[in-house]
This record gives sequence, C-alpha cells and structure tokens, in this order.
Amino acid sequence: MKVRTIMAALLASAILPASAPDAAAGDALKIASDGRSSYVIMTPDKPAPVVSYAAKELQRFLRDISGVRLEIVRESRAAGRPAFIIGECRRPNPFPAAARLAAMREDGVLIKTVGEDVVLRGSNERGQLYSVYVLLEKFMGVRFLAGDCTIVPKNRRLTLPEIDYAYAPPFMYRETLYWDSFPRKIATRQRLNGPYSKCDAEVGGKIQIQPYVHSFAQLVPPDKYFAEHPEYFSLVGGKRTNLTVHGQLCLSNPDVLKIATAQVLKWIEEHLEIPIFDVSQNDGNGPCECDKCMAIVNEEGSQHGPILRFVNAIAEVVEQKHPDKWIETLAYAYSTRPPSITKPRKNVMIRLCHAGCFFHGFEKCGLGANLAQYLDAWSKETQTIFIWHYATNFAHYIAPCQNLDSLVSDIRYYASHNVRGLMVQCNYQSPGGELAEIRQYLAARLLWDPSLDPAVLRQEFCKGYYGAAAADVLSYLELLDRAAERPDSHAFAAWDPKATVPDTLVADALKILGEARARRLTKAQAGRVDRIFLPLWYMQLTYPETYGLTAEKAPALVKEFRRVVESSKVTHINEGRDIASWLTEMDSKFAPKG
Repeated sequence: MKVRTIMAALLASAILPASAPDAAAGDALKIASDGRSSYVIMTPDKPAPVVSYAAKELQRFLRDISGVRLEIVRESRAAGRPAFIIGECRRPNPFPAAARLAAMREDGVLIKTVGEDVVLRGSNERGQLYSVYVLLEKFMGVRFLAGDCTIVPKNRRLTLPEIDYAYAPPFMYRETLYWDSFPRKIATRQRLNGPYSKCDAEVGGKIQIQPYVHSFAQLVPPDKYFAEHPEYFSLVGGKRTNLTVHGQLCLSNPDVLKIATAQVLKWIEEHLEIPIFDVSQNDGNGPCECDKCMAIVNEEGSQHGPILRFVNAIAEVVEQKHPDKWIETLAYAYSTRPPSITKPRKNVMIRLCHAGCFFHGFEKCGLGANLAQYLDAWSKETQTIFIWHYATNFAHYIAPCQNLDSLVSDIRYYASHNVRGLMVQCNYQSPGGELAEIRQYLAARLLWDPSLDPAVLRQEFCKGYYGAAAADVLSYLELLDRAAERPDSHAFAAWDPKATVPDTLVADALKILGEARARRLTKAQAGRVDRIFLPLWYMQLTYPETYGLTAEKAPALVKEFRRVVESSKVTHINEGRDIASWLTEMDSKFAPKG
C-alpha cells in the first residue's frame, strides 16, 4: 500500500455513487458459448503482482462458470482480440472513465465496457483485485460465502450487459475479527483488509497498524521503569501501579512523554512501510489520579483529556519528521467522552470503542445513548474515526447471541456518521463460534456496502451454505430475531446467556433444526448444520435444569458436543478458556453417580 494513497483516502470526504448496470443499454457481450470464447484476459506487459493475481482469479472463476479457460496475455500480444483488461494498459486509449477513477477513495473499483472490452480497474492495488471480485459477484452471481464455501453458478452461454459501474466503500478499513476471516483467500474475496488478515503485497496488502492497540505498556514498559520510576505510572487509589491491565501511564509526566515519543519514532524507523502507529491506553481501567492528571480531566470534562494532549504532543513531533504517518488512539472504557477543549491534530485518528446493547442496537436502546452522543461529538472534531465494535459474548462464545439485526443497524449508523474504519470483534481465537460463518458474511458484505438488503444476504447465505436445510436455518434465525425484540432483554460484551435465551427458544430451535438434519444434505452441509446445534446444546449442558436436559441423556450429549467441536476444530469456549477443559468439566458434571 502506498502511504500517500491512504493519506488521501482518509482526508477525502465524498463517496463515489455506484452506477447500476443497464442490460438494455446495448447488445450483450457474448463472453463464452458451449465451451468456446474469443476473449482473452489482458494485462500490461510488466504487470504488478496484484494484477497477475487478479488475472489468475478471473481466469479460474470464468472457467468454473463457463467451462472455458481464457488465456492470460500481455498487452503487446493481445492483438485485436476482445479482452478483460486488468491494470493500466494502453488500451483503451484514452480510458473514458479515468477522471472518475482518479477521484475515488481507497479500495474503489471501476468496471466499464468499452466496445467489446471489459475494463477492470481500481483506485489502488487492492481495488484492482476487488474489481475482479465485484464483477464476479455483481454481474455473474458468484457468492464468496465462507472459507469453505463459494457458490459459482454454471453458465455455458455467458454474456454480460454494457457496464458502467463505479464504487468505493464508505469504510476504508474493514475487519471482522473472526478466526475464519484471517486467511488471505477469504479476506480478499470478502474484501476485508484489516491488520489480522494475512493479505500480503501480492493481493494488494492491508491496513497495517503498529502495534494493534493497548500500547501504553509497550511505550513505557513497567518491567523496565517501574522499580526506579513508579511516578511514570498511574496513581490508583493512592498507590502507583505497574499493572498492564487496569493500570495506565501518568500522562502529565514530561519524562513519560519523552520516552513514549522516542519509542514511537523508533517504531516508525523500523517500519517505514506502515502508515498508522498506535498510542493508546492499556486494557481495562486505572487512569492516573494524580493532581496534575486530574486537573486536566477536570478542565477537559473527560478522562480523554490527558490522553489526547499526550497523543497530540507525540503526533506533532511525528508530523515534523514523518508527515505521511498517522497516530491512532483509543476512546475506550473510561475515555469515550471527547474532551471539551483539546481537539485531535490532523494526523491523529480516534478509534471509538462500541458501548451499546447488542440486541437492539445502540441507536435505539438507552444502553447505547452515550455512544451515539460521543460518536456525534467526535465526528464533528475529526474526519478520521475508526470503530471497535463488539459482536460476541466474550464469556460464552458458543451461546446464542441474538444480534444479527442490530449488527446491521449499527454498521449502517457508523457509515452515515463519518466513520472511516470499522472492526467487528467476534471469536478471534478459534473457528466455529456461534453463527460465525453467517455473521462474518453479513458483516463483510455490509462493511463493503451498507445499503445491501440483509434479508437477501441471509437467504443467499443459507441457501448456499446449508443447501436443503436453508429454510430450517432461516426459521431458527427468525426465532433469534424475535427473542432479541424483547424490550427487557439487553446484552453487552459478556453476560449470562440464561438471562437472554428463553427455554422455549431452545426447545423450538431443537425441533426446527432436527428437521434440518433429516434433509438430503451433502457431508459438508450436514457438518455445518451440526455446528448450528452447538449453541443449543451448550445451553442445555451449562444449565440442564432450565433447558430440560436429563441426567440420563446428558453423557450422550457431551459426546455429541465433543464430536462436533473436534470436527469443526473449535478450541475456545470463551475468551479466557479452552474448550477441552470445559468438556472435561462436563464429563465430570454428568458422570454417572455411584
């Protein structure tokens, strides 16, 4: 990724509107028919790695769709053959949409038919690759549902309408923190570009941040400084603390600023390719309560006052030495309220952390009123807001989490309020969290285009992923939606699911999914349906009296639970515990007495 590109994208304010293709605007392009095609895939004579990768991806999927393997040729050898043109070729010259392409935000795509040619371009290297996936998805019906499931329609008479399509996503940073979203193949196809993805230069790179977050302990390590300089660290309850969780820095101490600034400059020199560097509070609470820090808090009306003054001071030095770099900081836990006086410098980005009801969405529920207020306030102060959004029960990864509807509304709210980057944190430690695949797909599609119809996304996912069991799974999702509508049911971050999952939901869901199991399914689809049972079985095993699990049936259910988690490679039951130890506990809990 070019640093100047990301800087320009972050400062841009307009989103290019999408142009819907018009099949009646001209004769359809006849791409392939009965195993033959006159088309080639054309690249520049010296293609960039991402162009070569994009060409191979297009070749592969066109073959899978039509049965025809188009030749990839360099421009100098393309002669007069009609082509899918990938990259900056001389043909067509002049390119009629060059001005629109140049005006696009980060990761924008442009697909345009020019005569018989289909031109695929991007506003940057990732956008170049994404143009292929958008063509396949929007105009050929391919669906990249999950790492283990891509739907490719078969069409031996493949045609395309005249196309003039341009689009750039509202979020330049898009990440679902699911284990299964990290591999390069699915990340690029779902157009996820976060730091945890394994996207390298061959696929256009990713948004890189050094370090990820919670960097105070790395800036001024307690194990290095606390013994001789406890005053560098936060005063909590009358004592200085060296904790890296629920402990912070003394941000009014000038030596702390000096040490932290030097460390940030060192990071930059070591990683000149990275555009964003993090200066943010440690996890948990523990802000400094010394007189100087509290004077700033009182003056600013916010615990973010000392943080932002500290971050701005570092950012000022960074701007002088490295004007192309950004400094990111969190607005998290105790520091979400914006300061009343200090404003972020132009090279400072704020990552505001989600605080609101999972089930109703923070905009509609009183539990999220402060987040909406703070987001509105931050958006008036800076154009570079990222969001850290939570979407799983961190105490019960496997339990039902009725947040599919609210996730949609929250993503759309962020898109309409000047947010430029969004990470949706889920089960990042292992495959197979509750509804992991559909939540990842839903989030990824909406991060790219928040205007998409979530009902359609659900239907296409379930049809492709679960086959003949799709209707049953959709009925189960409707049960979850109805449970989420209860006005007295709220959830955030980590909660006891017994309080939010009615016993009738589990009973009804077991009946519905039992019917799904009886459908004619492939082996892969049967395994996916089994995985949907895990949340229901988890509730029964964790709370047997509430959800009707008898002592006689429990050992068999533990065995079945183990079979499914092992075949699905699920390793964590919650953020702090592995599933193997939990299963051992279940074996003991339900072992025959006597």
